[in-house]
This record gives sequence, structure tokens and C-alpha cells, in this order.
Amino acid sequence: MFSWSFASRRDHSASWYLTAIVVVLMLVVYGIVEGLYLMSIVSFLFAWVYLLMENNSTPIMQVDVTDRGIQVGGSFYDYTQFSRFAMISIADVPTFIRLYPIRKLAPLIDIPLSYDIDPVSLRTYLSSLIEEERNNTISNADALIHAMKL
Repeated sequence: MFSWSFASRRDHSASWYLTAIVVVLMLVVYGIVEGLYLMSIVSFLFAWVYLLMENNSTPIMQVDVTDRGIQVGGSFYDYTQFSRFAMISIADVPTFIRLYPIRKLAPLIDIPLSYDIDPVSLRTYLSSLIEEERNNTISNADALIHAMKL
């Protein structure tokens, strides 16, 4: 039905990495000075895990939306696993699809959209299979992630 690909890695400039290193080092030093050693360890581990995930991820992910489910890279998601979906827009441009799982502890699935895909026809197709969440405004956390280019 629908098929597109997206870059799973963000291209960061040298200044982005420099700023990230400075922020992490400031958090580590602050934690040591204030005696918050756990905060220092968590800040360092967070930065380390982010770098490992970024460097070991597949550069291009393929998305296939079919009548059976959604294939994202090597993962297949059946429609019965989700209670609803939403098209999240940033600056009135549909940016990604958010799938809400039925299970309470399962993570949300965000799938970036490509400019090649018609969001109206994709929304129509998905709404025939899953309920659509109409309150699809971007959350503060999503806005922060988008602003920090994470």
C-alpha cells in the first residue's frame, strides 16, 4: 500500500557534539561537587548509550504499510497490537505517525514520514484499520527532542 524510507541517524555538526560534551561534563562536575554521584554516573551513561545507539543504528530504515500491519526495518507491527494512531504535525506539517499500544507498558511507536507520502491518503487508509487520535498536538517532550535534534 504505502512504502517509504527515512534516515534513522541525525547528521550533527561538530558544534552540536561540542555543546553536548560541554553539557554532559558540566552535569558530571556539578554532580561530583554537590555530592550527587549518582547524577554524575547517570549523565555519563546517558551520553554513552546515546552515542552507542547513534553509531550502531541502521542509516536508512524502510517502512511498509500493508493490510496486515506495518513493517519498520526488521520489526513487524500488527494492527491488533495498537489501540489508535495519530499523525503528529510540527509547524502544520505532518512529521510522524504515533502508534499507541494496547498493552500499558509497551512503548509508543513513532514512525517519521517522508515527503513522498501523501499524509491525507495515509491517514484515510490507517483510519479504516485503527481508530485515529484527533488530539494530535505535539507534546513538550517531542518539541524538546525536535529542538535538540535528538
